[in-house]
Amino acid sequence: MSGCTASTKEELELTTYDPMDDHRKIAAYYSLEAVRFRQAAEELSIRVSLYEELFGPTSDWVTGTRLLAQSYDNQAKQHEQKAHEHLQLLKEQGDGSHARSNRQ
Repeated sequence: MSGCTASTKEELELTTYDPMDDHRKIAAYYSLEAVRFRQAAEELSIRVSLYEELFGPTSDWVTGTRLLAQSYDNQAKQHEQKAHEHLQLLKEQGDGSHARSNRQ
């Protein structure tokens, strides 16, 4: 059971009442995952070249690996978008709290 609970990732603070901190951490998570997906896509693209040489450009190995690389690349783009959305929320909340403090 310890394998399910042990984590090397930074966990979200459940006692924080600052949503800006949450958005910052969520954006960092999505950015890191985007980098990992992008790296996997690049590694698979290298394999595509190798498989083309070994099995020919129309091989199922080439086609399948190319599709998987595209899938990872799409996931990277989606994670980058999610990170951007959370950073935008962070910016909007920061601007809102700054505007509120100037009014007081």
